[in-house]
Parts: sequence; C-alpha cells; structure tokens
Amino acid sequence: MSPRRQRGTTLVVGLILLSLVTLLGLAGASAAHVEQQLAQNEQFRENAASAASAGIEIAIRNIVNTATPAAVPASIRDVVPGTTDRFETTTRFVGVELALPQLAGEPLVGAHFEILSAGYSNRRAVDRQRANVMLVIPSPDGAPLPCEPEMPGRHCHAPGELVRLSWQRVVPD
Repeated sequence: MSPRRQRGTTLVVGLILLSLVTLLGLAGASAAHVEQQLAQNEQFRENAASAASAGIEIAIRNIVNTATPAAVPASIRDVVPGTTDRFETTTRFVGVELALPQLAGEPLVGAHFEILSAGYSNRRAVDRQRANVMLVIPSPDGAPLPCEPEMPGRHCHAPGELVRLSWQRVVPD
C-alpha cells in the first residue's frame, strides 16, 4: 500500500472513531437530561406531599382554635409561604365519642374530625393525604369513664387535648 493510500485510510478510520465518540457523548448527555427531569419530578412530588401535610396541620390548628366543632371551617385553600405550591383541605366533623376515660370532674367528650388534604406543585404533581383527629372538649352529656389510678394503663383525657388517630397517604383511584 502506498503512503498516500495509508493516510487516506487513517483519515477515514479517524473520522469514524470521532463520529462514534460524538454519538456516545450525545447519548450520555441525553441520558443525563432524562435523569435530571426524573429528579425534578420527584422533587415536585415531595413538594406536593409537603403542601398536603401543611394543609392538614393548618386544619388541625383551626380545629384546636375554634370554639365549637360546628364552627370549624369546612374547607381551606392556600399557598405554602415562599413557594408556588398550594393545598386544599376539607374538614368534616364526624361525631362525638361520649365514653372517654377521664379524671373526676367536668364530663368530657371526644369530637372526631376527618381531614382530607390535596397538595399541588409544579408539573401537575399532586399528593393526597387523610388524617383523623379527636379533640377533647367539655360536654354536659358525657359520662366519664374511670382512668388512672382506678384502671391501670388507661390514659386519662384532659380538656383541649388533641389525639392524632391516623394519618395516611391516599392513593388515587
């Protein structure tokens, strides 16, 4: 083979190798971009979950700070401060539990509430959560059940006590 022909072959092989390296670089950049998008989507889902949790905490604060169960706001819509994330909550008064273990004195009842909260973030990220809570309040209709020291191991409830009964993520249908 002549030196001129060898140089031509070397040039072609070099160009082919350069093309392959360029294609590998482009494929790596594309994969990195997809990974970045996936990481951002996960962050938006976490932001939506935080917004839903914030909605539940605000609904609980309203339950504790409202004079009667009937006066608790049924729904709240707000934005999480410092972000564009938002939440919507629905609070439902479920009923009262009359037989609460308590110390002798003023009769108490447990006002039960169900809170549904949806948190929203960028790229249509949504998270839904449900919480059930009980607020111990005075009532003339309650019938106290004995507790410590008469019934060892039974918790004595006090007025204004908030009991978190459950908290869960709601999986969409």
